[in-house]
Amino acid sequence: MGVDFLSYDPTSPLAKDSGAAVVVVDATSPTPSPPNALPSTTTAPPAPPKSHPSHVRIITPQRWPGALTPPPVIVECSPAPNQVNSSFLLLPPEILHRVLVELGIAAPSQLANVAATCQALRVFIYQNKDAALWRDVLLARYDDPRAAGAFPVERKEVAWSQRLQDRVFVDRVFAHWDEEKGPDLSSHLDRLCTTLLDLYLDLPARDPTKDDDGPGSFFAAPATRNGPLLETALRSNAFGHMYLTLLTREASPPTLRPLAGLGMRDHPLRRRRREVINPTLARLHTLLAPQLEVDVEEHREHRGYLRELVYGASNYRADNDWAPLHPSGKVNWTLVNAVSSVMMLNALDVIGMGEQLWSPAVLPMRSGIEGVRGLGFANLKRPDNLGPDEVWDWAGVEGKWYGSYAFLDYADWVQLNEPHLMAIRRGFLTPLDLSTYAEAIGDLMDLRVVVDPGPDAADAAYAELLARTSATRPPVKLPRLTTPLPTSDLLPPIHFHGTSAQQGASITLPSEGPLSFVRGVVRLTADDPPEIRWTIVIRYSGEDRWRLEGVQVGGRCSRRGFFGVWTDALKEQHSPNGPVWYWKPPSA
Repeated sequence: MGVDFLSYDPTSPLAKDSGAAVVVVDATSPTPSPPNALPSTTTAPPAPPKSHPSHVRIITPQRWPGALTPPPVIVECSPAPNQVNSSFLLLPPEILHRVLVELGIAAPSQLANVAATCQALRVFIYQNKDAALWRDVLLARYDDPRAAGAFPVERKEVAWSQRLQDRVFVDRVFAHWDEEKGPDLSSHLDRLCTTLLDLYLDLPARDPTKDDDGPGSFFAAPATRNGPLLETALRSNAFGHMYLTLLTREASPPTLRPLAGLGMRDHPLRRRRREVINPTLARLHTLLAPQLEVDVEEHREHRGYLRELVYGASNYRADNDWAPLHPSGKVNWTLVNAVSSVMMLNALDVIGMGEQLWSPAVLPMRSGIEGVRGLGFANLKRPDNLGPDEVWDWAGVEGKWYGSYAFLDYADWVQLNEPHLMAIRRGFLTPLDLSTYAEAIGDLMDLRVVVDPGPDAADAAYAELLARTSATRPPVKLPRLTTPLPTSDLLPPIHFHGTSAQQGASITLPSEGPLSFVRGVVRLTADDPPEIRWTIVIRYSGEDRWRLEGVQVGGRCSRRGFFGVWTDALKEQHSPNGPVWYWKPPSA
């Protein structure tokens, strides 16, 4: 709220009135609401009543000739009859606006204190419909939400005052939070999560022209205002406590997972069901590498819960296309968070064992918020140098990727998912403690792919690969990679094919097996804004063997890469599943 400098007319009789503050505002903007109570000794006063006091006049001029928008509304705020004439109120409106902006930049909560001093300033701050004061304060402290890279369409309507108030609220809660003294985070969970997600979604898109092949370029993306603030919040003790204690709760009414076929309602191995309270909290946790320590019991228990989500076969079904998605085609952030946490923690374990081949995984994990700042969808434009028959690789698919996978011992996977089979085989069941379980970690894989003009191109590429080892070259018709789930049509799917091989021998598993042929497709999910979904099928020995379904955390061309799940391509009965992670190194 404040003055629109372009509309203010200093020659106006109202501007010359020695007892009035004149404000020119946009009549089309929404009226901002006053700030909610903050965890501080100073709280915001209530907004002025809709019926204006006698010393506040609303003047609506006639529509200007040729104007496309309604004329501004002029708010004349004369001092109240019982109010001493203040020299501050006699300042020109643009100066008054500038003073309040500077005050708000230094300490936004002080605007509430100023508004409490008199009715004229309260109207100036809270009832000025163009929200210029709140807008200017927010833009001085945060990234411009109108220039956010995540959204394909510019957001013209922004609730400036509410956005600023929410962020001040989050800053105060996290700054003053104490595990013993509070404040109680559960009562503010939705507001805290929504505000932190807004900070992330308001980030400007990464500029690809500033990338180069040097390792230092990984951290050289343009600075943002929101990035450091968000990263500080996500690394805070308050967020860590909120994530570990408020992510899930026991299902209501309390229920236990049945051990199918055993008929034992009180069996000690039946696990209590848990339900996610706020999926946004899980999504926020994907933005940074997980901070779970093996020597902290609460952390170990949570890692066990994440493993149960990742390896639970019931989470990947035909109705979500065996992907970390909902049947609606939108991302299931609870599953993506579980996969990303499990895989990055596994990578940290392997690196801690001295495995040098895994050193490329350090950069994607240690790049902070910059690692999940993609190219976005705000400025989509097909490159001018592409021919009409060339494929636009808008997702940065082509090139070299690193990746890996993990898996449970098959007997343990069966015990987790089909315990009745183990009971029949062994005659008894032993506890499976995933909190201390050390799953097997695959080799670091080298994936090299090229984009195709369409799905048929993979047929010819695979036939050519077969011809290298066979005297004949039979025609090949590979199964098409379609999906029954809703998708976004903002950008066309990108089909690709390539090869996959072990990067080198690993201390976790022996390196073995021939070069594998892969084909896949990248498409947009039904989210708003859309996310990047990867589908890859790995083929060897003449048949499709494994199918990978993942989501790229950070969106288009993000450096963190995509996390997902591998399943049996043929979906045979009792076939296992596990997590995967692939990322593109800076040199690629």
